[in-house]
Amino acid sequence: MNLNAYVAGLRRAMLDELLSGSEPSQGRFDPEVLKQGRVKGSPQLGTVRYTPETITLEFIFSDPMTSATVFVVELDAPQRIVWLAVPEWVVETIWQGDIDGSYHFEDEAMQLLADFAAGLSPEANRESFGVRKVIRRE
Repeated sequence: MNLNAYVAGLRRAMLDELLSGSEPSQGRFDPEVLKQGRVKGSPQLGTVRYTPETITLEFIFSDPMTSATVFVVELDAPQRIVWLAVPEWVVETIWQGDIDGSYHFEDEAMQLLADFAAGLSPEANRESFGVRKVIRRE
């Protein structure tokens, strides 16, 4: 199962638990924040954040009279999560919504693949979590 399908299943199951009045059956959370949120009504799905080791799910409780309460559940990832950047050879050829590859000599292609693979190491990949800087190739 890929990460998106795994997280979609988690979010749906956890939302169903919250809608039924139960606490989440897994993960770490603040029960006091959940209590405050329940006063405001039913939860809605919020954002998902990742670190290499964790998946953080947010659920939003809101009402028209007060500010929203964000209920956060943090779960351990079943395996390390990595950020896969769009490879340099793809970015160069995005034009009018078409995404394509590009031609390279074999030695250059091997170097591009090695550089891409090096970005998966735990140290190098950790830098891609959180706020990422925009890379422009012009």
